[in-house]
Amino acid sequence: MMDRSYRPHFWSLALLLSLLVAPSIGCLPTLFATGIYLWQGGNVVPAECEALEGQRVVVICRPPSSHEYRHAGAARTIGKRISKMLEANVEDIDVVSPQEVDNWVDEQDWDNFKDLGHSVKATRVVYIELDEFSLYKGSTLYQGDADVKLSVYDMTDRDRLIWERNVGQILFPRNSGIPAADKSIQVFQRQFVEIVSGQIARFFYEHDPNATFALDAVANK
Repeated sequence: MMDRSYRPHFWSLALLLSLLVAPSIGCLPTLFATGIYLWQGGNVVPAECEALEGQRVVVICRPPSSHEYRHAGAARTIGKRISKMLEANVEDIDVVSPQEVDNWVDEQDWDNFKDLGHSVKATRVVYIELDEFSLYKGSTLYQGDADVKLSVYDMTDRDRLIWERNVGQILFPRNSGIPAADKSIQVFQRQFVEIVSGQIARFFYEHDPNATFALDAVANK
C-alpha cells in the first residue's frame, strides 16, 4: 500500500505528466480537472465489506438463468476481472485462479457453488448473480443493462452468509445509447464488462465514489 504521506508528491507528478501529454491526445480539460481533483486529495471511502481481507477467496459469477448460455462468456469474464481487481486492492487476499472456477463451471450445476468453495479450499465465496444482462437498447443502439446481486459466504462457519448487497441496475451509458455502427459488439461488451466488474469489486476495497461520474464520455471511445 502507498504511504499516504507521499500522496501530494505522487499526484503532483501525475498532474504534471497529464499536462505534458494532454495536447497530443486532445484531453487537456478533462485531464486538468482530474489532476486538480487528485491534487486536492480525492474523496476515498472505505470498503463496504472487509470480509475478504486475509482470506482465500473464490469469485463466481452466474449468468441470467433465462439466457445462461448466451451470456456465460460475459459472466466468466466478469468473475475473472473482479478476481484481478480484488487481488490488486485487498490486503493479504489469496484469490483462487479463475481457471479453477472455469473447470468447475464446466462440470457442475450452478446451485452447487458452495461445493466449489470447499473443493478449492476457499474460506470465502463471492457469489455474483446476474439477474439481467443485455447489450442493446432497441435494434440499432448499444446500452449495457445488468441487474446484480452480491453475496459473501464464510466457508469456515457452515457456509454462512455473512454479507449481501442488492446492487440493482447498472446502466452504461446511463443517459443514452451508442449507435451500433460506431463500434463492434465485441468492443462494447468488453467496455460494459469492465464497468460492471469495477462497480462490483469496489464494494470490497477503498475507492473514489465519484470515479464513475464520467462513464458516459468513456462509452464513446
